[in-house]
Amino acid sequence: MTPPAWTESRRTCWAYSPGGHLAELERATEGIVFANRFDVTFAGGRPPSAPAQRTYLVCHPRRSLWRTLRNLARSLAIALRERPQLVVSTGADVAVPICIVARLLGARLIFVETAGELTPTLAGRLVYPFADLFIVQWPEKLQAFPRAVLASGPLL
Repeated sequence: MTPPAWTESRRTCWAYSPGGHLAELERATEGIVFANRFDVTFAGGRPPSAPAQRTYLVCHPRRSLWRTLRNLARSLAIALRERPQLVVSTGADVAVPICIVARLLGARLIFVETAGELTPTLAGRLVYPFADLFIVQWPEKLQAFPRAVLASGPLL
């Protein structure tokens, strides 16, 4: 077993939708051990291969204003309780409120735009202005996100 390339000691939030977004997040953070990690997601899908110390379930917005407001209220409560120092996310819509709320409370935000879409995603467009580091996986997305960093290849 090889030692981790990096151990991240900051209180870190992983925000993701289960499924492909989680798979991309796991690939993006390969080689990093998170000493104090909690997850924000919704129920369903497979669990992460390396479970977090704490997992918070929020309402899946599904582009509903009411559900988005419920997610926002829950995300605010989670952020105030946990006080993350770093948020790492691959989206999708379920992750947007916690990303923005945590960033407004002082957390650093890393967002990896999904490789599953060649066009900019709604989650990416909403989070982009708040991100400290915004990573895209396709060169075509650099036009929509000029401050983004191009990944060395898709994380799918």
